[in-house]
Amino acid sequence: MNLLRPVPMAHFRVQVPNRDAAAATRAIAAEGLLHLVDIAHGHTPYDASPPGVQELYASFRDLVNRIHVTVEHLQITRREPAGAVEANGVTDFAAERDRILLLFEPMEKRVAALVREAADARDRLASTRESIARSERLHSAAIAVERLLGLRFVALRLGISRAEALDSIAAVIAPAPHAVIPLDVTSEDVLFAAVAPVQARQRLDEALRLAIAQPVPLPKSPADLDPQRLATAVTDAEQSLASAQQAVDGERANSQGLLSDLARRAETAALLLQAQTFFAASGRFVVISGWVPQESAKRLEERVRIATGGRAIVEIEAAEHVHGYAEGTLRVPILHHNPLLLRPFQKLVAIYGTPAYNEVEPTAFFAVSFLAMFGLMFGDVGHGAVLFSAGWFLYRYVPRFLDYGILLMEAGTASAGFGVLYGSLFGIRGLIPTLWLEPIDDLPKFMMIAIGFGVVVVTVGLVLNILNTWRSGDLKAALIGPKGITGALLYWIVIVVVARAFVGPAVHIPAAVIIALSAVVIVVLAIARPLIHALGKHAPLRARPAVRTAPWYLHLLESSVELVDTLFSFFANTISFVRIAAFAAVHAAVFLAIFALVDTVSRLGGGNVAALLIHVAGNALIILLEGLIVSVQVLRLEYYEFFGKFFRSGGEPYAPLTLHPTIRSERHA
Repeated sequence: MNLLRPVPMAHFRVQVPNRDAAAATRAIAAEGLLHLVDIAHGHTPYDASPPGVQELYASFRDLVNRIHVTVEHLQITRREPAGAVEANGVTDFAAERDRILLLFEPMEKRVAALVREAADARDRLASTRESIARSERLHSAAIAVERLLGLRFVALRLGISRAEALDSIAAVIAPAPHAVIPLDVTSEDVLFAAVAPVQARQRLDEALRLAIAQPVPLPKSPADLDPQRLATAVTDAEQSLASAQQAVDGERANSQGLLSDLARRAETAALLLQAQTFFAASGRFVVISGWVPQESAKRLEERVRIATGGRAIVEIEAAEHVHGYAEGTLRVPILHHNPLLLRPFQKLVAIYGTPAYNEVEPTAFFAVSFLAMFGLMFGDVGHGAVLFSAGWFLYRYVPRFLDYGILLMEAGTASAGFGVLYGSLFGIRGLIPTLWLEPIDDLPKFMMIAIGFGVVVVTVGLVLNILNTWRSGDLKAALIGPKGITGALLYWIVIVVVARAFVGPAVHIPAAVIIALSAVVIVVLAIARPLIHALGKHAPLRARPAVRTAPWYLHLLESSVELVDTLFSFFANTISFVRIAAFAAVHAAVFLAIFALVDTVSRLGGGNVAALLIHVAGNALIILLEGLIVSVQVLRLEYYEFFGKFFRSGGEPYAPLTLHPTIRSERHA
């Protein structure tokens, strides 16, 4: 298993007769190995996919949506489809659509009618209960509804609002004659009547709208507010709703199995038709193109040949031999074989980007540096044990958070390991001996160690950049580029000079080191051109558009400015690692603040229990808040100071044809 390179990929190209396109697609999907490439779209001014595929795909997408709506109406819980596609032998998708519709449409109509019936009953029940509440409110206000219904010359509006809104209602109705009368006041709102002449009805309605008052409509007759009649209406609505819900439950029990099967068939057909939109039709043949792991290419070839009765022409070519790979224009999907312990870090790398196929895979370097920096900043045996325990709980009992559990266990191990070196157990010194240093007492020494760690990280980033540019064929950038061999050597010369000036006699760096590094720079510059010329005959170079050549002195000036700017950025990146010592010191200082508070509280009467609670709560707060802050700072150093040296991104994750686009093949994930 090579942790520094992705899984070797092969270009898989299949040519089959039109009649075998569906069978070949199903065979490919059943294996769950082929990362499809759209070879038609973007290259032709017309739809180059097989005839009728786009229309069938659209109809199946609509059918899948309709089935999902019915599933939601019946409140059926379905497992998310995932993995490879079952090989059930369906090749005529138009006939499959008609068979699914024949079974589904009667069910869809029944469910829709039941849902409408239940919704109507629910609306009647809500309306009746609202009428009961309105009747009780009007009754408590002693309103004679039969007298209000006979008003002719005035407009009357009943409403509910906040008490302070009554003045604004009156202000809007004025200067028309009016009256705003509170009828029933509670602690939350007030039931009021607003009266104005009939001619001011529009102004009256506008006043209630601006005050955001809830209108209380009058019933058509006093009988509509009869308590016995309303109670009977509620009982009838509840019975109707219960009957409708019982009918929905019965339909769910009878149709769940069939509906799940139809959904699976429709989703599978939609997926296979979507895959066929990537194909290119040429006469009586269909061309399928994609990427597959080299170790599985022969098995996929055999599966396709069997499915098509030997009528498939299959071409398999290693990625390195495909046209466009050497020029850097070919995008090969990335699949990594990282072990379980590195998988959480692979996801953190993916947040930043996906490396190109020919780049070094940085997950292993990322994991080592991440854990080292986290342990340096958050070193404590007790805190590490808590993080490890939390991670073990997730790993053992919450499988969907498996990666988080592994990450917490690894971070906890790093924290506990450095806690042993610091002699810290929940911030208490003296319980275990200090084997290395104490972050606050030895802060100057710790700062130098942090800068030294930064030098190592920046150097590793430059080495990875040299490897990546060399593999891509950009020999000039690898040898004399600002982030190439020359830039790395000049960076080390600057580091040695600074170290001799500021470190002092504690670390003796002979002048011969500077002379040797400078000599190597001169040698590299001297042999760069002939070496590029010699290797260029055998190493592929990226194609570049022709440009006008600037005078040599302008080119020299531009290169010098770029080199100086890059060296300054390297130096700034290195100094940025001082934050490791700073956050380690903050971690220890927070302990001191907690201990001071605990000591103060413990001197009070009966304060021992309170002091213990403060100590526990303080440690919990440190683990939650400072642990999060330290994690963010570590990611910041990784992404900006480390990845910025070599990471180009632009890669494409491996996404084989499966029932769920976010789930990778179980054979390789």
